[in-house]
Formats: sequence, structure tokens, C-alpha cells
Amino acid sequence: MVVDHLADCETYYVFGERFKKAFEFLKTHDIREMEVGRHDIDGDDVFILVQEYTSKTIDNCGLEAHEKYADVHYVAEGFEYLGYAHVSRCRETKPYDPVPDAKFFEKECQFVLLQEGDIAIVFPHDVHMPQKRALVGVPVRKACIKVRV
Repeated sequence: MVVDHLADCETYYVFGERFKKAFEFLKTHDIREMEVGRHDIDGDDVFILVQEYTSKTIDNCGLEAHEKYADVHYVAEGFEYLGYAHVSRCRETKPYDPVPDAKFFEKECQFVLLQEGDIAIVFPHDVHMPQKRALVGVPVRKACIKVRV
């Protein structure tokens, strides 16, 4: 997992053209003004899910991993904790389902605070839990860009 600020995203162009497209999109579009939902950047290879929600208790969050996509999380408004654990340290609770490209794990992980302007890149071996609140839930406007790897 990589955690940084959008201002430094060019550092991660080395991950390939699809990641470059994802970051260029974030740099040139205001997520706060976009409609909630899916928007294609490069078909099924790179697409963005614009989300709006109130951050949640751990009981209402899932610890997940993907096989086909890396996620680029970007917080446009608000803040949330993002949980992380390497897949080798996790016990699977629900097997892989190809339709949402997800499998789920027991909720044991460490957390990093993502604030406005922050990005987090999670790869298929990075088990992660988005949307976790701090002491109280806060409104969050966020983008999750799916990058086929």
C-alpha cells in the first residue's frame, strides 16, 4: 500500500500508463463537482467510482482485497481511516467473487488516517478497509479509481 498526497502523484507514474491516466484524471477533474457513481476513464481498464457517505463504525466496514484491480483512493472532502493488512496475515471469511472482484477477511488490521487531498494505492495483495470513522462519523466525498493490473 502507498499513502501520499495528490500533489506528489507523478511519483507513481512508474506503475504504468493506467496509473498515470488515473492520476491525470484526478488532477484535472473536481471530484466534489462530479455526479456520484461510475465514470469511465479508459473503459474497464481504468474507471472511477465517485462516492459520498458518512464514515462508518468498524462493524459496518469490510476488510477486502481484489484480484483484477488496484484501487486508488482519493479523499476530496472529509476524512476517514483506511485499514491495511498484508494478505499473508489475514484469514479469509468469504471467498473471492469475480463480479465485485472482492474477497473478504477478518477485521484485524492497522489504520492510517486519510484527509482531504490524500491518496492511497492498494494492490491485490493489500487487504484494506475503507470508510472507517474516527470518534464520530463525518461526511466524506471520495473517489475510488479502479485500475486493472
